[in-house]
Amino acid sequence: MKIGLELEYWVVDKDGVLTSATELIDAHKYAVPECVEALLELVLPPVASQTELETEIIDSLTELLAIAADNDLFIVPLGTTLIEARPPATSARGMILERVYGEELRFAKNVAGTHIHFDQTDAIAQANLLTALDPALALVATTPYYDGQRTAASARAAAYRRSMSARFAPFRRLQPYVWTEAECNKRVHQTFELFIERARVAGIDRETVTEHFSPDDVIHGPVRIRNDIGTVEWRAPDTALPRQVIRLAYDIEGVLEQLATKPLVVGPVPGVYSDRIVIPPFDRLEQLTTEAIYNGLTTPVQSYLRAFGIDVTAYAPLTEGFPKRDALSVAEARDLRRLYAGVLSDDVSMLRREQEGSQLLSVPLQRVPRYALE
Repeated sequence: MKIGLELEYWVVDKDGVLTSATELIDAHKYAVPECVEALLELVLPPVASQTELETEIIDSLTELLAIAADNDLFIVPLGTTLIEARPPATSARGMILERVYGEELRFAKNVAGTHIHFDQTDAIAQANLLTALDPALALVATTPYYDGQRTAASARAAAYRRSMSARFAPFRRLQPYVWTEAECNKRVHQTFELFIERARVAGIDRETVTEHFSPDDVIHGPVRIRNDIGTVEWRAPDTALPRQVIRLAYDIEGVLEQLATKPLVVGPVPGVYSDRIVIPPFDRLEQLTTEAIYNGLTTPVQSYLRAFGIDVTAYAPLTEGFPKRDALSVAEARDLRRLYAGVLSDDVSMLRREQEGSQLLSVPLQRVPRYALE
């Protein structure tokens, strides 16, 4: 099964102030613009092995960090901007979203995530299993702060999914399982038509929407089937350190691969068994996801993920290293951005050394020292 990654990162100057990513995007072959100026996305080519994925990530980030250093810029691997910014959209798609979502688009403008594309084998089953694995977002949660306030263990997920009004839930929230291609196609079509109607109310005609959006990419929730490129896309995780992303991608792939020989069923005791994979009823899953978003790797969340064969002790979510304070000042947020830019650089350097020494990238990430604000 090939895996493709899309990695979003913030760009800041030497003072930790969000700044334009344009110079980096122009100079890096895999970097593309995102919906706001201070965010870039590395779109890596799909690979067939963990070794290839490690090489692509290490080489791409080494190059990006070098370009950033030449421009006195820094790359930040955090799921939110920490302090909310109100930048204008920088693309035609973004401008349409601004009109459709209005003021509520600010939640999407202040978050950054990791998108993992898995080759389609049985797309419906893969999407259902990725839906059931949503609590795994807690493994790589990077910050508890949104707009200077401590909001959740994964402040990104809380803001992106839960802060917008209910009328945008079909586009942002985790959606119930579907079990047939017809049912899936119906939901995708209905959601696309709903978006077109939201756009019409905002004064945007159907032709303009269809020029920039398709049924496959109008949904920005945690899981979506991308028939246009033949993948199932998992969008639940924060942006994170490369070591975490590599491990997470292959931990999740390891679960998905078992669909080749085991049926997927709903049952009261979730987990991977010798003859089947059991996922919980959706209402129970939503409870676990809420626990993961707001409280992180609690005992119930850890037990759930272990049932799917995931070693939770191999992860050290960056969110756990943040100060235990209710609020951050603007200056503190800037300091934190620079601190975690350094953590990213150190992680890439360590991975490079391990790669050159032919060591397996299996050593658990060392926990980041707590920031001295407490």
